[in-house]
Amino acid sequence: MGATWFFPRFNNLLKLLKKLKVELSEQYSIGHTMYESHARMPARKIKSSEGDLFRIKGGTSRIIESLYNDIDKSKVLLGQHVSEIRYTPEGMEVISNGKKFRSSRVVTTIPPQLLASDIKFSPPLHQDVMEVMKNTHTWMGNSIKGAVTYKVPFWKEKGLSGALYSNPGPFAQMYDQSNENGAALAGFLNAKISRLPFEERKKKVIEQLVRVFGEEAKYCLEYRDTLWCEEHFTMHSHAPRLSRHHNNGHEVYEKPLMDGRLIIGGSETSSQGGGYMEGAVHSANEIAIVLMNT
Repeated sequence: MGATWFFPRFNNLLKLLKKLKVELSEQYSIGHTMYESHARMPARKIKSSEGDLFRIKGGTSRIIESLYNDIDKSKVLLGQHVSEIRYTPEGMEVISNGKKFRSSRVVTTIPPQLLASDIKFSPPLHQDVMEVMKNTHTWMGNSIKGAVTYKVPFWKEKGLSGALYSNPGPFAQMYDQSNENGAALAGFLNAKISRLPFEERKKKVIEQLVRVFGEEAKYCLEYRDTLWCEEHFTMHSHAPRLSRHHNNGHEVYEKPLMDGRLIIGGSETSSQGGGYMEGAVHSANEIAIVLMNT
């Protein structure tokens, strides 16, 4: 339920995909797109235009898998929960799962808002830095993403692309996500539905799809959704709601902290494509230059 789509302007990401030999596939857009302005009015059909939307073949996890398979596995520790980062005269110390790890420098790429709320810094970071981190928007942190699977992509037989834009929701926008493993529709839901329990969310989603795509939509194989605000390794439970991209690429992230030993990176810190996969790759490239030259 994470990042899905690629746009042609993502030049840094494209270079990485080519290097890793990870392929793209064009987002299915043949047929009509559905537009729903009111739940009591029939959705309008408008001929889909050829877009510039692409998906990563095999899913976005292919990027992580390709990178992971190209490095020494003994250098990667999974399942770690960092609680503290310390600056000492001898270097840096990271406390994770009750264990102490020492290094000359530390690079962190978790969302700054989460970094500020969940990680203790010794000595404390300057208050100005902490304020910026606490108020840096985590892209999609307040979003809800959902997916519905079916035996067959019945909408295609009706001349529909599977794309939907809706005011009443609960899906505000969705697209065909079918592949060789089966048929699926996936997209983003209105935030207000987060107040409802899972089964009620599912019920309202299916009602909407029946309303828009017809009775066949009743017979789904599975419905799943992710409320990113409830993912405690993405968003702090009491994180303030911020405007999109607020403080993304802020100048406070441009220079290392703690006497040059702490680098705060990641998509939200990037001056290009902040919040998107493009921003993550751009940030990584910038960090690599710093590490190689210092």
